[in-house]
Amino acid sequence: MLLESNAVCCAGRLLLPGALCFSASLFAQVPVVTETNAVIRVMASNLSSGSNMRYETPGLRILKGLKPDMVAMQEFNCSNSFGINTPAALRSMIDNIFGTNFSYFRESGYAIPNGIISRYPLTASGSWVDSDTGVNDRGFAWARIDLPGTNDLYVVSVHLKAGNTTDDVSRRAAEVSELTALISTNIPTGAWTIVGGDLNVYSETEVAITNFASFLSDSPVPTDLNGGTNTNLGRSQRYDRVLTSFSLTNALIPVFLPSNILSNGLVFISTNYVPLGDVPPVQYGDSVVSGMQHMAVVRDFTIAYANTNFVVVDPPALTFEPPGILRWQGDSNLTYTVQVSTNLAQWGNLGTATSTTSSFAFTNLIGGNARQFYRVAYP
Repeated sequence: MLLESNAVCCAGRLLLPGALCFSASLFAQVPVVTETNAVIRVMASNLSSGSNMRYETPGLRILKGLKPDMVAMQEFNCSNSFGINTPAALRSMIDNIFGTNFSYFRESGYAIPNGIISRYPLTASGSWVDSDTGVNDRGFAWARIDLPGTNDLYVVSVHLKAGNTTDDVSRRAAEVSELTALISTNIPTGAWTIVGGDLNVYSETEVAITNFASFLSDSPVPTDLNGGTNTNLGRSQRYDRVLTSFSLTNALIPVFLPSNILSNGLVFISTNYVPLGDVPPVQYGDSVVSGMQHMAVVRDFTIAYANTNFVVVDPPALTFEPPGILRWQGDSNLTYTVQVSTNLAQWGNLGTATSTTSSFAFTNLIGGNARQFYRVAYP
């Protein structure tokens, strides 16, 4: 090819005096990192009803209406056309109420098992034994959940000993002591942790509560729309709670529903929540049907994380300024490599160029009258 005295651009190539400059078709994907956040709704749910301690239509409607991302579930039993507590029945319940993308863990071998349901993947899960021989129908269910970002979340679903005798209070304290040791042994120090469920406590001065307070926060206390905090059917006791590790408390935010903002979190009761149009398909009497002994408790968290998207970097169009300056427009803050070839088959690196703007330049091109090709590439 004859070289002209003036540069001429044609079909992606640039003819230079004494050299040929070539804008290579080297497309690349560049990671672009942006800060974002996800709102995570966590719910304590002992919403079985009827005489069989199963999740029936009223409890399922409440779960569907409140749209939790994670549930610490007690009395995790269900019955539908796929049977009673069969894998197909459980999967059908979760698919219909939460979505096919939700995962779950349910204890096996217990009459009223605990479990965890999550929008985000469970990377590990299991059940710790409750050593109280009088509480032999459930254990302590736990799961490690892969949240967006770098921090995992550990959720423990509990259902402590019921009753208000001196013996009951002592046994709850022993359960919490055992659970504290299990969490300390099996969950990394400082990890984001939630203990949710039915504590069955009758007083804020119970040792079970003071033991939990040594490593979990119960503040602020969620309320219903009228400011009530109690969660049993008679609205006289605060059995149900979502307790958070101190490392997670700064992520707490109000619970936002279309018509209401609950600054401290939500105790949901269908007979005093208005408008129910906020939480379809919930019906007015769902929280007070026969056998429904508890109210749902909801807390929301916001999790900040870095989101990486990949964008295509187009090959730049090159221009030449004598006596040896190569210029092009590119993506700011990227580092481009300038390469040279005499045959378009083998390329050597001449150097790199970086700019805080979209304008790039590279000088000290190889001189002389040799026929040469130049290109810039990323990365």
